[in-house]
Amino acid sequence: MSYNIRNKTILKAAGISVFAAMFCMGCYDLGLEPSVKTPTVETFVDHRDGHVYKKVKIGGQTWMAENLKYEAEGSACYDEGREGEAWARDPKQMCEAYGRLYDWYTAMNGEHSSSANPSGVEGVCPVGWHLPSDAEWKKLIDYVGEHSGTKLKSREFHRIGNAPEGTDLYNFSALPSGYGVRRSSDGAIYGQHNDMGYWWTTTEMETEGEVFLYAVGGIELGRSYLKDKHYFVSVRCVHDYD
Repeated sequence: MSYNIRNKTILKAAGISVFAAMFCMGCYDLGLEPSVKTPTVETFVDHRDGHVYKKVKIGGQTWMAENLKYEAEGSACYDEGREGEAWARDPKQMCEAYGRLYDWYTAMNGEHSSSANPSGVEGVCPVGWHLPSDAEWKKLIDYVGEHSGTKLKSREFHRIGNAPEGTDLYNFSALPSGYGVRRSSDGAIYGQHNDMGYWWTTTEMETEGEVFLYAVGGIELGRSYLKDKHYFVSVRCVHDYD
């Protein structure tokens, strides 16, 4: 190789490196990590109703890559029973887009609280899958690392304040499914939607009887809790054999 050609090759390579470095300035602020290989999305069938779900392996866990839609007795769609009211949306469309909502008792399907990893609580999940414990959610967050909310949110997740858009780096595809409350007068479901996503755990706090749940809206996927187990939130299941 001649001296001039060699120099041009080196400069070209250096230029690519500089461009890549400039392009990725702030990558970590956005929840991007150039070294992370986005996991492959696969599918499985819930044989109870034939619904096909996406799944994705993140670290040593295989998670559902969308919210559960199984129509268990006691589950609900957002805005169910509010048809005809101002601002009410079509419950069927809400369920199709965001999954069904479950109170904790329905999600647990009569099983006891668990803080184990894995939880051992099948609950409302398909056979071969289980409802995750607090420890399993923590394991997910520890693996994903800083800015877990940004990395796990779908790119269609609506922006909250100054929080960055979701990058869906791990194909977890979290959506702002919100929460629901059953209205005492007529049983209709109302609540909040379009700015946060919430998911149940199997783990009760020993002292207060409150249940841990996980929420995302901004930069981080964070731990929260609810004392009222009759609230309706989403369910994600974890595969039993990973």
